[in-house]
Amino acid sequence: MLFDCATTTSTQLIVVLIGMGGAGKTQLALDYCRRMKDSRRFRAIFWFDASSRNALYSSMETATKQLFPNRVFDTPDAAVASVNEILSRWRERWPLVFDNLDNPADLRDILRFFPASQCGSILITSRLSGSKELGKSIEFDRMEEEEGLQLLLQSSRGDTNEVDAAEEILSLLGNLPLAIDQARAYISKRQLRLRSFVTKYEKRKQSVMRETPQFWQYRRMLPGEDKETSLNLLTTWEMSLQLVCVGECAAELEKVITLFAFFDPVNIGERFFSNEVDDGNLTTSPMSIFRDDGDWNHLGFEDVVVKMQELSLLQFSHCNESEITVSLHSMVSEWLRLRLDEDSQRRFLNTAVSHLKCHLLSIGDSDHKTRQEGLAHLDTIWRGVERFSLGDEFMEACVPFGNFYCDQGRLKDAEMMYNRALTGYEKALGPEHTSTLNTLNNLGNLYSFSLSVHLHSPPLFKY
Repeated sequence: MLFDCATTTSTQLIVVLIGMGGAGKTQLALDYCRRMKDSRRFRAIFWFDASSRNALYSSMETATKQLFPNRVFDTPDAAVASVNEILSRWRERWPLVFDNLDNPADLRDILRFFPASQCGSILITSRLSGSKELGKSIEFDRMEEEEGLQLLLQSSRGDTNEVDAAEEILSLLGNLPLAIDQARAYISKRQLRLRSFVTKYEKRKQSVMRETPQFWQYRRMLPGEDKETSLNLLTTWEMSLQLVCVGECAAELEKVITLFAFFDPVNIGERFFSNEVDDGNLTTSPMSIFRDDGDWNHLGFEDVVVKMQELSLLQFSHCNESEITVSLHSMVSEWLRLRLDEDSQRRFLNTAVSHLKCHLLSIGDSDHKTRQEGLAHLDTIWRGVERFSLGDEFMEACVPFGNFYCDQGRLKDAEMMYNRALTGYEKALGPEHTSTLNTLNNLGNLYSFSLSVHLHSPPLFKY
């Protein structure tokens, strides 16, 4: 029996599914609609494309052909008003789905498209965090491990020995639903074992991000297109980036979020960029747009980060009133780096090296949490450096990096840094130069420290 709205006094239910591109919002909404259709609890279910005003008008036009088959409307707004009017009179239950409400500038009057009725419920999918103001919000960005394993193991032909490899894949992909589904399609198409996929992931990851099978459920009508386009990780995040990077500062904003991707994706502190430093290498840093006559513009930085969070490209939290911390999903970091050519990657990595060097020199004998975060960023940047042959800029950073590793008890890593600096200084400046000799002194002190377990005070390392 259909629900009679006359028996309830509850207000209209509006639920917003919020998450980054690829989090599976649309697929969850579709699954809900399928189950509700099978339950026969609703008189009708309406699905609208809310990615733009034109797309929403087009969806409304399709709805009017079902509701008013013999009627022609003069304007799109007249069609919207008629749909709202008839739905507000229905006595049976109905839901409306507004999918991909991601561009607020194009649909600031979205409430005008919601029929006024206690019988209706509205489900919205959006990567825009501000859309939570429209109703009860549910935020998510990752798939439950059990579901992810079930999806991946479909490709393992029932081989239970591949469970460990499947768990590794989930970790590599940050449990992101779209990434997991693309990996599953990639693995299945090539008939790979999951362990083989893990082993060669570094070489395959760009192809995985581009994977769009012929029969693919992730589809969307893009602006200016007359038919749906298959989406993958690369295209869905490009759409978010295009919404963030608009106006005169578009290129600068794109560089800012790209620089974040060269640090460890968790806890990128504002202090990495705000400390006053005398380093010529940072004059061309994307973060220079937040300096006014040499002073750091905290509010300007905050505005940009908030804008990026609005479209779920990153998350931020406040350390205190004058400092915020940024975090990215690991796959977003991967994408931001992979979309660059090799020369651009090298330039951004050089800039990240300079920022980290200045940061580590400034923190001194700081608290344990700050030092551990510094280690995480140093390890991440070093993995990037290993892929490139950086020049004098990294040579200059090797000594403070080595000192920091040594202070944290990472002696093997400190030795590696000192040796790299020593090789560079000997080649560029000669064996008798002060920088060469200081580095040699650091190596000697390191070896002395390593051999002597009874050392009462730490050796002096020269920066």
